[in-house]
Amino acid sequence: MKLVNSLEKILNNLDYKLLNGKIDNTNICKVVYNSRDVKKDDLFICLNGSRFDSHTKISDVINSGAKVIVVEKGNKNLRGIDFKDTIVIEVENTRLALSIISKNYFGCPSDKLIIVGVTGTKGKTTTSFMIKNIIEQAGYKVGLIGTIGIFMGDEHIYTDNTTPESYILHEYFAKMLDSGITHVVMEVSSQSLKYYRVYGINFDYAVWTNIEPEHIGENEHTDFNDYLNSKLKIFSMTKNAVINSFTKNYDDVITACKNNNIRLYEKKENRTWNLQMPGFYNQENASLAYEVGKAMGIDYDIIKNALEKVVVPGRCELIYKDEEMKIIVDFSYENNGAEKFLNTIRESNPKRIVTIYGCGGNRSKDRRYGMGEVTGKLADFVILTADNSRYEKTIDIIADIETTLTKYKKKNDLDNGYIIKEDRREAIEYAIKNHKPGDVICVMGKGHEPMMEMNGEKIRFLDREVILDIISDYKK
Repeated sequence: MKLVNSLEKILNNLDYKLLNGKIDNTNICKVVYNSRDVKKDDLFICLNGSRFDSHTKISDVINSGAKVIVVEKGNKNLRGIDFKDTIVIEVENTRLALSIISKNYFGCPSDKLIIVGVTGTKGKTTTSFMIKNIIEQAGYKVGLIGTIGIFMGDEHIYTDNTTPESYILHEYFAKMLDSGITHVVMEVSSQSLKYYRVYGINFDYAVWTNIEPEHIGENEHTDFNDYLNSKLKIFSMTKNAVINSFTKNYDDVITACKNNNIRLYEKKENRTWNLQMPGFYNQENASLAYEVGKAMGIDYDIIKNALEKVVVPGRCELIYKDEEMKIIVDFSYENNGAEKFLNTIRESNPKRIVTIYGCGGNRSKDRRYGMGEVTGKLADFVILTADNSRYEKTIDIIADIETTLTKYKKKNDLDNGYIIKEDRREAIEYAIKNHKPGDVICVMGKGHEPMMEMNGEKIRFLDREVILDIISDYKK
């Protein structure tokens, strides 16, 4: 990987004001945005986040030997700092600056790749995997970036965000390019669009799955319009749009696509695929993936074969089955996804649907009420447990879920009620050891996630692993 060290080239296409020092003939060692990583001759970019403002660390960064510091205009923490001979560059938005600088630093790798961006409230991961499989079956080497992590050949790197920070994106674009990858499929979150993580990426195709009033609340979006408008930004970054024509806010989506070549997936096409994953919503995802493959000129038979073989980790994933029970893991963590998932499970006529789930801490409480409502109606037995409680108490989150669940289910009724098992492993173990013939046990909310966040700390907890470990003991 060849990095660009010339400061003049790194600042290409960036609007800035020079506050201190001179840029002429300056070379930097590395681009850094974590103050603890700064070393001599690095370029440091100050980011102002919801929890921490790294402008407060400027004096430490100068003492660590930073040659260049990028700061945000008007930040109050700049007052009274002695910058010495450090080059100081002022910009309107340092997150936007990080995207531009990162792209330049890694040699603009995204410009040399064919990139498909997939956005929407639901279906991003499944649709991305389907598109990846189609392009691979057509003979190309494909990378994937999304909720489940970064896939690059046989390498799988877990990430914290659906769409990583811009620096990480361009770093992996460069690595993918070096490894011979020609196409990248990536999930594009509303947060990544709002906070400029994907700024400067020219998507060859942008896919819109759907939109629901989600991701609104603490540390997310202020309201639905903020959420919608953030997502719509992707259409200003592409020439080719693939749209689910029965999405909510259809007119807004089409208006945003006014400068694009548009391909629509419509219900009237009545196209179905023999997928590994059940449910009409997965047929929708497959049809969107088909439209991308078709737009790329890939043969129908290749597309069909690819779609009918794809399996997505943690998405309606069958982990275990025998003559008495099935255990399925799914990522659904709010009412819309849970309703679709559980209705799909009901179509297979199980004797009983047992759901195991919690809700994430420091997130909108509407998800908790919605999950209680949906599982109360659609599940036969509910086990409430932990799921990324973060900085909240698990039992408080469960109490919020109970406010709607108790309209349909009675606590400690072992026939058609619910119980509480705060420990997620104990909850799964209880369902397995106390199953009834014909049970479908649905472990919901975490899907592919390998870690669980409790009290601000992350511990290893992958539902699939835990289930198989319990089963191995149970079968002894």
